[in-house]
Amino acid sequence: MSMGVRVLTRPLGLRWSHMSRLSTTVTPETAIGVPVDKHLKVTASSTRLPVVSQAEVIRARQESPTVRCITLKLHNPAFSFKAGQWVDMFIPGMEIVGGFSMFSPPDQLAQDGTIDLGIKFSRWPPAFWVHDQCRIGNMVSLRAGGDFHYAPEAGDDPYDLLLIGGGVGVNPLTSMFLHATSLYLQHQECEEEYKPGRILLLYSARTYQELLYKNQMNDTAASTPGVEVQYFTTREPPPDPTLATYGHISQEVLQKAVNSLNTSKLKSFICGPPPMIESINQLLLQSGLTQDQIFYEKWW
Repeated sequence: MSMGVRVLTRPLGLRWSHMSRLSTTVTPETAIGVPVDKHLKVTASSTRLPVVSQAEVIRARQESPTVRCITLKLHNPAFSFKAGQWVDMFIPGMEIVGGFSMFSPPDQLAQDGTIDLGIKFSRWPPAFWVHDQCRIGNMVSLRAGGDFHYAPEAGDDPYDLLLIGGGVGVNPLTSMFLHATSLYLQHQECEEEYKPGRILLLYSARTYQELLYKNQMNDTAASTPGVEVQYFTTREPPPDPTLATYGHISQEVLQKAVNSLNTSKLKSFICGPPPMIESINQLLLQSGLTQDQIFYEKWW
């Protein structure tokens, strides 16, 4: 699984022709002579927004033994994205275009003009650059895209969210999670704003140390009614059994999760390795969801 390359993004069973598309005739890769690499090929049919913006790396930190987070300040105020989308990253001097999902919510961009990316170490050149060469002050160019997103609007009927993530696949789900809780706060201030339903995140990683953004998600869940996070580790037990469940996200776990939510008004978003996606999809169907309630993003 190459961290940062999305392979397929759609509701399971939905025809590609039913997806809306937005494209531009002049793209950064054609303008600067970048060859079409794996990321561009596998996302060729994905929606891409027309705005390309320069961005400066203003913060960096090690989130886990294998994941480095960077905060980028966007220079173009017209740049925008929906919770769950990704960016094409054009790195000066590099022919290969990176592709990484935001884990920050859209309201962060609106407030201070920044986005956050969490990138797992690999030898894939864009990811390796982030871990080995990226420094505060470095400049890149970004363009948002993707069809896997959570973007309800005022007036929409509320629905519950079941978010299921594996490893670094939690990035777009964290953006959705934080966006949904932000919408809840906005509704508290103005009843005309969209009111989210209940939110449940099931998040699995190999080790407890590799479960990302725990503090942020725990604080958010503790301060927001109807929001819950459950953690799972698959390779080794957590340091304390109260912190996470040792084992995979099972049929029993999913059935209990579905039963705790409003099944008739429920959408499930899944992101992780392809085998996990396929397994979770089947288990959700067995738990009573229909195919059009399930949305996913696979990562190689």
